[in-house]
Amino acid sequence: MTSNVPTSVQTVQRAISLLRLIASSNTRDLRLIDLAEGSGLNKSTTHRLIQCLLEERMLTRGQNGRGYRLGPLLHEFGLAALPAKGIKEIAHMHLCKVAEMTGDMTFLVARSGFETICLDAIAGHFHVQTMTSGVGDRHPLGIGAGGQAILAALADSEIELVFDAIRHQLRNYSRFTRQSILHDVARCRSRGYSLDENMAADGISAMGKAICLPNKIPVAAVFIATLSSRMHQSRRSKLARHLHTCAAAIEFHMS
Repeated sequence: MTSNVPTSVQTVQRAISLLRLIASSNTRDLRLIDLAEGSGLNKSTTHRLIQCLLEERMLTRGQNGRGYRLGPLLHEFGLAALPAKGIKEIAHMHLCKVAEMTGDMTFLVARSGFETICLDAIAGHFHVQTMTSGVGDRHPLGIGAGGQAILAALADSEIELVFDAIRHQLRNYSRFTRQSILHDVARCRSRGYSLDENMAADGISAMGKAICLPNKIPVAAVFIATLSSRMHQSRRSKLARHLHTCAAAIEFHMS
């Protein structure tokens, strides 16, 4: 590289070169020395770049803990870059069906790094609609029924990474703590759906279901939000079936 290239540009180019090396490797688990030699960088610089890429989830450690492979964030970027029909377009008619059958607001949120972003919101026919989230709203993973469902579908090791990343954001959500979120995750895994009762907003309850790729990676969630009086125990099983059918249909069209 020429000496007049800004340091920040050099850093980006060097990081990309490491990602390319791993992507082109047959084993996909390259060691520090392999990456340093393959990129022409010294070990110190390579190590600093690797640590940054690990923190940003662009790299992850291999199964033996000694090498490195491409991380989940790159997979998420790949999904966003696909030219095929996006998840919002795939999910829309299924969300409309749930809203029609239940009468309640139905939402689609997608995972974006350590957050969720609301992509779609469909109103039902019940006379009171609960707009707990608007299109474009972002929240840390674990907050709300959608974020809770996605978090529960992750491996425990990745949940720890999420908590490390969102610990400062949680200060803005006084009702939520690490312990309360982990408790909700355990209950979500046990019953097969998430449940947010009066946490996101007083008098409002929501139920969610994760949407996963064929390799079980959760990329989104669908959830129903309604008055807590309508989320009574006798109705939950019916709503859960609607969510399961909706999520399964979206997953089928994404596969």
